[in-house]
Amino acid sequence: MANDSRQEARVKRASTTAILAAAIRAGHLRWHQDPIVSDTYAIHLITPFWRLVANNWALYRVIVHRLMRALMPVHTENILRLRYAEDQLRDAVAAGARQYVILGAGLDSFCLRQDEFADRLRVFEVDHPASQNMKRDKLLRISDHLPPNLVFTPVDFETDRLDEALTKAGFDTAAPAFFSWLGTSYYLTRDAVRDTLDRIAAIATPGTRIALDYKYPRHLVPPDGLLFADKLDQFVAKRGEPMLSMYTPDELNAEMRRAGFTNLDHVSPEQQAHRYLKGRDDMAPPAANFAFALFAA
Repeated sequence: MANDSRQEARVKRASTTAILAAAIRAGHLRWHQDPIVSDTYAIHLITPFWRLVANNWALYRVIVHRLMRALMPVHTENILRLRYAEDQLRDAVAAGARQYVILGAGLDSFCLRQDEFADRLRVFEVDHPASQNMKRDKLLRISDHLPPNLVFTPVDFETDRLDEALTKAGFDTAAPAFFSWLGTSYYLTRDAVRDTLDRIAAIATPGTRIALDYKYPRHLVPPDGLLFADKLDQFVAKRGEPMLSMYTPDELNAEMRRAGFTNLDHVSPEQQAHRYLKGRDDMAPPAANFAFALFAA
């Protein structure tokens, strides 16, 4: 009965990790002279408390740099994974993709950041209905209408069929697409991850690509990263969103091959630092227990 009550509460509320992720993007843009991701809308999508923190240097230093100091690597990972996915998306659009599916979209603001390639895409935001209700309300406070190329696609990854939901929402199964799966896979069971991949494979035409981040098992985390890894696990679990799945690079590649996807790129934490943080001293090193990867159908 207690487990049922906790699950019911989780279904009814929107994701707190989505709010924190957007707050990280807002603070990054506000307090870094050369932002890796320039999310000008994140500040409008977060709660009043986090908006105050992101806009006030004294509060930002106290809460982010002191009280949450041990979790700073996840701030970096949050920024780098979005930059990575959107770099890969840009390449996919150049190759002909005209559909962008954001799995676990949360408070991602791509639909508002219509730059030189975004307006050529139909953007399907896939997330839990509770999170999407929150997102829709926030977008309508920013503007009196939703972007015309945005398609909300409500899905509970643990129970719903992703392929059916996307097809119903107007996804073109005959055209290549780009799937972004960030900050989500490790909150699902391995069975749910496998099912999601199978659903993507069922509607993915050749040329479709998928970028994702995933969590390493503890034995792959170097000793100096274990304190952060343990604190992060505790932090999200206390907020009702425990991390449930993890993979070694070989395990992930095998799972993706089973679903029909070929690896195009893999970015370890060390490679993330080299690719995006070279010459910078204003950000913590990337989280040692998360990697990025790109696959193609």
